Amino acid sequence: MGDNLFNLAFGDWSEFQREINDKVRSNNHDRDKVMATVAGTVIEFLNHYPCATVFAKGSTPSRTRLYQMGIFANWYEINKILVIEGLINREWRPFESNKNYQAFMARKKIIL
Repeated sequence: MGDNLFNLAFGDWSEFQREINDKVRSNNHDRDKVMATVAGTVIEFLNHYPCATVFAKGSTPSRTRLYQMGIFANWYEINKILVIEGLINREWRPFESNKNYQAFMARKKIIL
């Protein structure tokens, strides 16, 4: 997306279209497993590229809300290693509970 800014995208692979479909709803009851895998991948990516920032926005408002709930549910662990910002009305702000964000950015926390 730009210098050290990367878009997080994931979904189901379509053999027919030969692309990832981020709007499909597979309903195979593995949401928590998928979210944990994605979170682990983001952390591993940022460990490998510590100057990078990862941008995430759901393909629908409800998916963005799901990401927000996942961040909040794991905030204690996330806050130790990542800086999370949320987008509200075109302004990036530090992540807080009880706010409805339109997108998120994550970067590795610099620990001195």
